[in-house]
Amino acid sequence: MRTRLSFRDPAFLLGAVTLLVFGGGGMLLMHHVQGRSLDATLFIPLGMGWGLAAGVAYGAVVGAVALGWLHLPFMHEVRERYALRLRPLLPGKLGRWWLSACAGVGEELFFRGALQHWLGIPWTAVLFVAIHGYLDPRDLRLSSYGALMTLAMVGMGALADGMGLLPAMVAHAVVDVILLDQLGRSTPSQDLPDHSD
Repeated sequence: MRTRLSFRDPAFLLGAVTLLVFGGGGMLLMHHVQGRSLDATLFIPLGMGWGLAAGVAYGAVVGAVALGWLHLPFMHEVRERYALRLRPLLPGKLGRWWLSACAGVGEELFFRGALQHWLGIPWTAVLFVAIHGYLDPRDLRLSSYGALMTLAMVGMGALADGMGLLPAMVAHAVVDVILLDQLGRSTPSQDLPDHSD
């Protein structure tokens, strides 16, 4: 495991851009355009402990289901394609965890924090998954994963709506840690059954 993350590492740069663009944009929209308090949006009446526990639990379930879906035999090509794209960007566990945390905070501030206030839960979920490139009518396998993730993001929206952004941020980071950790360290055709005969 790499013990340092350089400012020049792609993972560091992707994470920083995600925090600045999505996170900063979400905070600006919430505060200056929507007139909403960031404190009231982040935290929940039940307390931080319950929010963190809910986020970890939801993220672990979504991450496990998504990873299981990606390991289905018909998803072989999609999983291998994403592993090949991600591996050079995320060579070390530290980079994968950094990017997961930045995406959890930055993207949730923008999507569930700001856009969901205007678009509602279902449309925000669809937009989130579409922007990530998982809804492609030319690729039914990828779109099946996109449909699964859209349902998961509807749940993420409900989590944010009912418990605040903090649990959604934690859940998003946990999902990304699970998926990026697996895809970033896998090698092509690793753990895949041979269906050539």
